[in-house]
Amino acid sequence: MPLVHGIQRLQRRLYVMKVLVMGGTRFVGVLAVRRLLDAGHEVTVFHRGSRQPDWTGHVRSVLGDRNNPADLAGLAAGRFDTVLDLSAYTGDQTASLLAALPDVGRWVHCSTVNVVRPSPVLPWPEEIDYGPHALWGDYAIDKIACERSIQNARAGAHSVIIRLPLVLGPLNFIPREEFVLNRILDGAQILLPGDGQAVHQYIYRDHAAEALARAVDLRGKGFDVYNVASKRCNTSLEGFVDVCAEILGRPADTRTVGGGPTGEDRATFDNADCVFPFSNENTILAIDKAERAGLVSPFMDIREMIAAAYDALLTHPERRQWTRTDAEQRVLARLDTVEARS
Repeated sequence: MPLVHGIQRLQRRLYVMKVLVMGGTRFVGVLAVRRLLDAGHEVTVFHRGSRQPDWTGHVRSVLGDRNNPADLAGLAAGRFDTVLDLSAYTGDQTASLLAALPDVGRWVHCSTVNVVRPSPVLPWPEEIDYGPHALWGDYAIDKIACERSIQNARAGAHSVIIRLPLVLGPLNFIPREEFVLNRILDGAQILLPGDGQAVHQYIYRDHAAEALARAVDLRGKGFDVYNVASKRCNTSLEGFVDVCAEILGRPADTRTVGGGPTGEDRATFDNADCVFPFSNENTILAIDKAERAGLVSPFMDIREMIAAAYDALLTHPERRQWTRTDAEQRVLARLDTVEARS
């Protein structure tokens, strides 16, 4: 082991903490738990038991439903130093956990770029105003409520908010890469909302996990917000398709369909029923504060990220099965009607 790495591991052991992870059994969460274990922390994972990852190292597993106050009450006996909350999606969920664990020294909450009010000046710093922006619907409203619950309940105590953009990675539970890869592989036309030129920022699954695990060790006080994304990892919608096509070595058939950010002139973007897995609206965060805090991982080419997703897709043939979303079918029907009239 290189000397510097050995020293770093020894230093980490000097700050062993009892960490409660809420969620942590899928995608980014699994990797975050592994990194906490690698750092020598004592980790307890509270989850519903629907998945049981094979973590390397001892993890205390507590089964329960965070929406059940009785299940949360049992956590108080754990006397945790830090909470890493990966599964809070509403203000009530955050508030009930805060009430159950009022004396935790550090609170780390996984949040999203969607809590901010978009500004025409990019990138957006941490101090930008809250939204909500109608495009993100109840999701934004609820995640804002999570952040505000922490800020209000923990005055003076150290709370860390990690705001992430779109997350990429193999076997993504939101099939962002697979949405595009499958259509290119099968020669299907890809519909781009608006003009397809809005620029998005991404974070790789492993980079997000590393940032969340490192946030547990941050020293500070009060309510502290960090925007975290992968370095130099931005594309337009059309550009994302182009990168996917480059990895596959196949041409992509794309078509811009208008219809505003969603492609259907709808006020709210819906991950489960979309024309394309990203909206046609710019979302770029400033990450210089996170870089200074050591939360931003070294550069990784987005081509490597897409290639990793493609490799995973090939080893999971069940994920090669796909159908057009209802939104795609509605837009195609609209375009066919317009063309028939012209």
